[in-house]
Parts: sequence; structure tokens; C-alpha cells
Amino acid sequence: MTHSPPALSFSEFPPISQQEWQAKAEADLKTTPYGRIVWNTPDGFQLEPWYSTRNSATQIPVPPKGNTGAMHSCRRILVRDFSKANSACLEALREGATALELFFTDPLPLNPAIVDRMMENIDTALVPIWFSGAINHAALLGMLVETEAFESNRGGLLTPAPLSCPRNEIDRLHTGTRLPEFHTISIDTVPFHEEGATAALEIALALAGASDALNRLSHADIPAAELTRTMVIIMAAGTSHFTELAKPRAFRALFGHIQKAYGDTSGTTPALFARTSRLSSSVLDPYTNLLRLTTQTLSSMLGGYGTLQMEPFEGGLTTQKDAANETTACIPLILGREAGLDETTDPAEGSPFIETLTTKLAQKAWELFTAIEAEGGLLKAIESGTVAAMTAERKEAQSKELRNRKATIIGVNRYPAELSASQQQNREALLQAVLSAPAASRTAPFELLRLQAESYRAEAEKTPSVFIWMAGDKAISRRQAAFAEDFFLCGGFTIAGEAHLTPDENSVATALFNGPAIVVLCMADNEKAAAGLISLLKTRNPEIIPVMAGRPPENHANLLEGGLDSFIYTGVDVAAMLEAYHRKTGIQ
Repeated sequence: MTHSPPALSFSEFPPISQQEWQAKAEADLKTTPYGRIVWNTPDGFQLEPWYSTRNSATQIPVPPKGNTGAMHSCRRILVRDFSKANSACLEALREGATALELFFTDPLPLNPAIVDRMMENIDTALVPIWFSGAINHAALLGMLVETEAFESNRGGLLTPAPLSCPRNEIDRLHTGTRLPEFHTISIDTVPFHEEGATAALEIALALAGASDALNRLSHADIPAAELTRTMVIIMAAGTSHFTELAKPRAFRALFGHIQKAYGDTSGTTPALFARTSRLSSSVLDPYTNLLRLTTQTLSSMLGGYGTLQMEPFEGGLTTQKDAANETTACIPLILGREAGLDETTDPAEGSPFIETLTTKLAQKAWELFTAIEAEGGLLKAIESGTVAAMTAERKEAQSKELRNRKATIIGVNRYPAELSASQQQNREALLQAVLSAPAASRTAPFELLRLQAESYRAEAEKTPSVFIWMAGDKAISRRQAAFAEDFFLCGGFTIAGEAHLTPDENSVATALFNGPAIVVLCMADNEKAAAGLISLLKTRNPEIIPVMAGRPPENHANLLEGGLDSFIYTGVDVAAMLEAYHRKTGIQ
């Protein structure tokens, strides 16, 4: 016998207003201010923790994504040898890639025969081929026009044409009738992202870049709709899931205004190409990157990008490079094909929270875009330093949150894992990888500290260690000790030991037995006991660095005068303090 599922009317749940919800939230929060659960976004606007269809803000209409099929998973192939490039392409396709990016590390001589060799056994009608790196745009396009394999290819050029390129060569990029599906106008905001641009600023820069390109090329008698059709917007896919999901939606919502300004009423939207952001990638704890890549892929898929190029979760310094590529390639396969997330056109549509976030992101982006346009366009805003000032301001704000650990990156500024044997052997290569991180990298400052400590250990055959001394209320001192241990491990220090000891001279000998450079006093705010211990520690070892866990008490000046080095607590600039401890212990 078959039973029909019950009708779900939810009539027993009366509608709740925003005011009622907030009143209940404030009652549950007790002494915690309601503002603590309101999200102050990096772009300067606030988001409430709860929205409904009854109280959400006026929503900006979002046109559907241009691509109607599944998001392409793109593998970047470094081209140094043409035959090896073909083998790498075929291997990437076997592992699940559905698009390829050929990145030329150096200018190489190309001709149709060489391109045919690289594309051997690849169905270019189905697999989009993208070109980037050291390429001559006009020459490459002129050659591809003569190559039958690219007549229906949906790839394109990912490296923006140089602004100094002569007008006649620029025009040639966009007049090839033999490449009707190929994208030849690229607007790349990833470099700005890696300098510190937030989501709204990325959108604004993409709009400004598109406007600049349309303005420059509209004089070549090419219809604006044709220019839009051959345009690709390249943006970074970061790790803030909801923001990154809303970013391509907000761009699509705003781009229509640019089209209308240039007389394009076709409704066509540019191709959207995403690259996984490197800003939060960990060199020393690479397996956590798999979680970040999963979030980035999910955001890109649900946000409506046509293509996502994923960096492997590890560069071959901790695991085998082939294994890292294969594992990374599984992420979009599982999310798209197994979870079926590619089957919905716009799964975020109608969500009050996502729609509100999209609207506010679009409003902020338009404000920034108009500021850039007031400078005379993107190129003028770059030359005047306006764009650099915008990115620097946002970079500083995001860096501050990570340095004081109000924002957490697992394995980097919280809960670092011990280096493996292979990482210790590859220490110099790891150091170079950290030093070559993007300017706005959120992981490099902390990972550099750990590698400096590891280099010191290898050369001096020891690492300055920390002893954690607990006393007083065990619940409080244990919390302080856990904070202190995580604090110093993020700087590459070792923990010589920790114990709950009686504050007396005999215990001082226990604390100093293994020769720590730093002793952290977790005294449950008992500054009187701390003052006596500092004196005893300094008497036994004048070189010891006493540190106290917890906020400075009223009479903290007396403790500092008595030999205390500093206080560590939630909210301090952890990176700056660890750098100072490095200098004091001889690591730097």
C-alpha cells in the first residue's frame, strides 16, 4: 500500500517579525551585545544574522548566468615542450578536467602544425582551450583563425592585451569571423585581488575594465553586443563562501547598466572565469587547503561561473605533485556530478540572505565603480594611484583581523601542525614558496615565522622553547595555558613543558629544568603571585623572558618594572609579538 506524504502547510508556525526575532536573540545572548552577531563585512556594510522574505531589503534583479551547462573544471598546463604539453593535457582530461589552460612560461614559436600537435586526440569542439602567459595576442589569434581545430572552440585568451598595443593590432583581436565562440577580450581582476581587493572592489574593477575595453573598441565599428559576446571576466574565488557565491551574481546584475551605456540591448553577458584564490592557501599545512578548495568550488558552482581553474592543493613539496593534481580534480567531480549541484541554474535565487548580500554587494561595487569612472576610467585610476589606495586600505583591514586572530585560518594562525619529515627536508623550497606568495597573502606572515624558527633549529640544533606555568584557579589557568600554547606554536616555538605548580622557589627549578627561553605565567589573574615568581625566575636565570597570559591588570606597570616582558591575550597583534620574541630569543 502506498502512502502519500503529508501536506506541509507549516500553519502551526506563525510568522515572526524581525523585531520579535531580535528580541528573542537578545534575551538568549544575555549580557552579550546583539551587535556581536551582526556581520561587519570587509566591504564596510553590515548583514543581520537572520532575514526572511517579509523583511529583506529591496532585491536587485539578477539575470541568469550566460552558460547553460555545467561549470567547466579547468586544469592549467605549463607549456615548455609541445609534446609534453599534449601528454599533460590528455592526463588532465582523464582525471576529470573539462577545460584546459595553456600557460606559456616563455615566448615560444607557434604555428598551426605545433598547435595541432598540442591538441592531438583532444576534441576541441567540446573542450574549451584557454591561452595565457607569454603570448602575442594578435599573432596567436591570427594563427588560430587558420587552425580548423578552433573554429568552434569556446575558450579564449586569458591574458589581457597590453594597453600599449597599437590600435590596428587591438582591432585584429576582435574581428576574426572564423572564431565565433572564442573569447578575445579578457578583464582580469585576480592581480587586484592578490593585492588586497575585496569582493565589491573586484566587481567594480571588472566593470571598469569592461567599460574601458568597450569604450576603446567601440570606435572600430564593432557592435557592442559582439564585444560583450567575446569578453571574459576573470575573478578570484575566495574562501568566504556566501560572499564569493554572491560576487558573480552581483556582477551580472550590474553589467546590464554598462551594456545599456554602450547601446547593447542583447542581454548577453560575458563569460565568467574564476581562479581559486591563493591568499588563504597554506604551504605548511596543505591538507587544510582541500577544505578551502571545496568551499571555493562550491561558491563558484552555485554563483554561476562558467569555468573554474583550480590550483592543486599542494605544490609537490609535501606530497607527490601528480597525487595533489588528481585529488584536487576530484572536488568538482564530487560536487558537480555526484552531488548534482551543476543541475540548477541559480540555486541561490530566492534566498533572502543571499539576495540581500547580493544587493548590498552590488550597491557597494557600484559606488566604487563610479569613483573609478570619475577618475577617467580604470587605466587613469591605476595611474593616479586611486586603485592602489583602495586595495591597500582593504588589505590592511583584513591583515589586522588575521594578525590579532579575530579571523582564523586553521593550521596557520591557529592550531598549526608539526612539520613532516619531507617538509623539513624541503625547508628551503618551502621558504621560497612562502616568500613568493601574493602581496595580500593571509598565511605568509605566520608561515614565514615558523620556517625561520625551523631554519634556526636546523642550524643551531635547538629551538627556543616555552614553559607554561599554571597556578591558581585551574579552570581559568588551563584556558590561559591552551591560549599560550597555541600562541607560541604559531611562531615555531616548541613547548618545553607545562604544569600546575605552587608559586615557590622549588617550582622555579622545575620550570627551568629543560632550559626554556620563555616562561608563560598563567596565574588566573593573580598578579601578586606573578610578581613574586618573576623575581624568582630572574634571580635564577637573568636571561629568561617572563610573559603573563591575560589582559594587563591595573598595576601592570609594577609587573613590567619587576622584569615581566609582556602580556599575551585575545586581541593583541600576534604576528608582531611573535616577531619580537624571535628577535629576543635569537631566531632572527
